[in-house]
Amino acid sequence: VGGRPPRVRGRARRPSELLTDQSDSALIAPMFPLGTALLPGEPLPLRIFEPRYRTMLGDCLAAGDPARFGVVLIARGSEVGGGDVRHDVGTFAEIDSVDRLPDGRATLVAFGARRFRVLEWLSDDPYPRARVEVLPDFVFDAGQRARLSMLGMRIRDLVGDFARARGVDPTQLQDVFRGNDADTEPVATLYRWVASLPTGPLDRQRLLEARDVDAGLDILADAADGFEARMAFGS
Repeated sequence: VGGRPPRVRGRARRPSELLTDQSDSALIAPMFPLGTALLPGEPLPLRIFEPRYRTMLGDCLAAGDPARFGVVLIARGSEVGGGDVRHDVGTFAEIDSVDRLPDGRATLVAFGARRFRVLEWLSDDPYPRARVEVLPDFVFDAGQRARLSMLGMRIRDLVGDFARARGVDPTQLQDVFRGNDADTEPVATLYRWVASLPTGPLDRQRLLEARDVDAGLDILADAADGFEARMAFGS
């Protein structure tokens, strides 16, 4: 996603406050608080209609490649109008495609990229911004890859039982949890598997805030337990 500029319809405006380097580890980033936690690799479709986010989108597109903004989960409050309380760990969303109208309204598709932690919230004028630091990616050792693979096997079995109980061919659903992905790209696989299970925004936020690989694997195991419990109760 980050290797090509976004496909844009409509003209971008000149930037005012852009995503800029402030030190070796800190950035000032435009922020989009939402009612969901975005995981790395996950698609994010959005409709942009508030004036502040129209301005933000124009600035992001004018800032260059990759055009991106930060997404954080709202802890308390609403997506519209401001005044919300926000979590401090989120994900950069890299814009893949945009369809803009002349008045600035737009629809876009972005994809989750790197995690970040907010160091300081800045003014919401003209739109929410924060000073952030990029968080390191998880680094799996051989034992953790093996545990991820075993969890994938368990989830494939659960998904198979779920599909067959509803008269559905399980093959396509089970393909999401391929075991070889745990060996070749364990970080992306962990995020994708959690995103593919019926988890709530706070569970996804826990994964974003996970301190290490073992904590992330515990969250995946909890999600599998939750899925199994829901199956047992027929939901």
